[in-house]
Amino acid sequence: MLKTLFVFLALSGPLLARAQAVTPGERFAPQHTLFAGVQLPLSYTAGYQLQFSPHFSTRVQGGLIVPPFDRYTLKTLEGFGLNKQLSRAIDRSFKRGASASVGVNVHANSPWYAGVFGQYVHLTAGPITPADGLGLYFNRDFSAFGLLTAPLLVFQMQSNLWLGGLRVGRSFRFTDSRFGLNLEAGLGKVFTTRNSFSSNRSLVDALGVTQQLYADLDQEVDANLRAHGYLPTLDMLLTYRLGGQR
Repeated sequence: MLKTLFVFLALSGPLLARAQAVTPGERFAPQHTLFAGVQLPLSYTAGYQLQFSPHFSTRVQGGLIVPPFDRYTLKTLEGFGLNKQLSRAIDRSFKRGASASVGVNVHANSPWYAGVFGQYVHLTAGPITPADGLGLYFNRDFSAFGLLTAPLLVFQMQSNLWLGGLRVGRSFRFTDSRFGLNLEAGLGKVFTTRNSFSSNRSLVDALGVTQQLYADLDQEVDANLRAHGYLPTLDMLLTYRLGGQR
């Protein structure tokens, strides 16, 4: 997929847009850009970019993770070895998620650019049954045990993930328009996570054995995501330049 993207980026520029170049000695005017689109397979996304010199820009963006993005993301992580019991538990009970990221790009006085980014992702899942929880803990499928799938006792899980990664992209400018299109390929890596659990029974949560189970599950989820948390992404972003030249 990434190889196809790179070929497309290299060949389609003349068809879509003209590149902006800065003549040597010309004074550079900072460029402010808004953008919105999709970050596949993760989320819808929107943000702001400031190019403060011919060769550097900084970016902030946020994302909304809703079905079916969660399923695509989990399948991608499974491809890198993520525990399938963990993937299935989140998939069956996923509610919503959000992300925020900051990054710096280096521009080559051409439509091409590359950069680094840091990203925070928050996920909420629930209800998770005892069968799901035990499946994570013992890496086995307990869904055949009817009592363990009953709704009398269910759990909520909230996961916070911190990622870092690299991106490469190309911008296309539509002729005589402030609008454009950015296509990007990136690779993120989960460096650490924090996972919290709670049940619909406060008395169960107060038990020492439950708190120990929650701590063990946190460590298990964290270890899986740090070991197998590689996330390639393909971004398609509609851009709009604020002020400056068209």
